[in-house]
Amino acid sequence: LSFLHGSLIEYHCHKGYDLSSPTRLVCQEDGGWNGSAPFCVPAECQTPPRPEHGWVNVTDSSLGSMVKYFCEEGYELQGEPVRQCVSGRLWTHSAPICRPVSCGDPGPIASGTAHGGAFVYPEALHYECRPGFILKGSSTIVCQVDGKWKGQKPVCEPLSCGFPKVPSDVTFKGEEYTYNNEIELSCQPGFLLEGKSVSVCQADGTWSHKSLTCVPARCGKPSPIPNGHVLGSEFGFNSKVKYQCDEGYTLNGDSTCVCQSDG
Repeated sequence: LSFLHGSLIEYHCHKGYDLSSPTRLVCQEDGGWNGSAPFCVPAECQTPPRPEHGWVNVTDSSLGSMVKYFCEEGYELQGEPVRQCVSGRLWTHSAPICRPVSCGDPGPIASGTAHGGAFVYPEALHYECRPGFILKGSSTIVCQVDGKWKGQKPVCEPLSCGFPKVPSDVTFKGEEYTYNNEIELSCQPGFLLEGKSVSVCQADGTWSHKSLTCVPARCGKPSPIPNGHVLGSEFGFNSKVKYQCDEGYTLNGDSTCVCQSDG
């Protein structure tokens, strides 16, 4: 073959091979070419990088070869697991990634809260109870490689204040001694309780009542009546006073009043 001045030649490789450089050559005035001929090399794709938390099985990277992706325990593949080296030194599909296995939302607990990240391996959830409640069970559960939670969700139980301690002359009504429950306090007939008559089980496990004292019920001095007077100087529980009218007047109503237990 002879080539005249200005002739252009372009090189191509057989299937499965690529040019070492995409070269076109031109015949020059001096009878020489403006460069050197390229050569054909086997067409190969670059070895793909391993995914985070996984690996890629590469036996060959030539045209038409395939690679397969795998994930570590606790992770699952998202995307196509197999890619092929095609013309242009390109791998088919996008590289897959390894996502952590999900254990799913275990749900809330009554009277408590959960703290933690996503519900995936190897994350953990930490539980705590609201004031007035105590945790029964493990405070932490962990997402495992098999997509299951390790450990059972705990429960929050009301804090107990225990059997109420009251003086011997004070009685109470109520059978629930846990957080936010109330008991009613009272004294024996003829006595009045100083302070609040209701005690509440508090978040710190103590009853809200402090010192309890029963004092004798007193009714106070009765009010005077017009055109009459009151006979009696004792105004404690069960004491009696008698009303008497002045001369010329008649009593309308009971002539005697008794001091009641409530004062």
